[in-house]
Amino acid sequence: MNRWLKPLAAVAMSAGLLTACATPNASVEIQGEVWFKERIALPPQAVLSVQIQDVSKMDAPAVVLAAFERDDVTTPAPFGFVIPRDQFEAGHTYSVGAKITLDGKLMFINTQSYPIDLGDSAPISVLVQRVGG
Repeated sequence: MNRWLKPLAAVAMSAGLLTACATPNASVEIQGEVWFKERIALPPQAVLSVQIQDVSKMDAPAVVLAAFERDDVTTPAPFGFVIPRDQFEAGHTYSVGAKITLDGKLMFINTQSYPIDLGDSAPISVLVQRVGG
């Protein structure tokens, strides 16, 4: 099994366990991968941060519903979230945000929006672009 599929399989299994003992549609599973085009190995201190954000208000900062960080960043890097459905408000817009930092300095970030469709469980592929030179 591909190295990045193992964590996704674990997320899928745990999501199944969570939903098995809850009411139908009680949670939303959001999964995918973050990747970059550069063929480089990142230092082991590099940190990947992925967030599920409510981006409904144009003139306000995004509200973070869920987040995680990990080091040992490779490309592609899998992510997975299981979030209670009642955390999502009707009529709001949600997206995935990702960045890679090194010693607190931004290295890569997504430069386009990756919207979340609560009715679609297809994996989301998030491209992060190198910042600066």
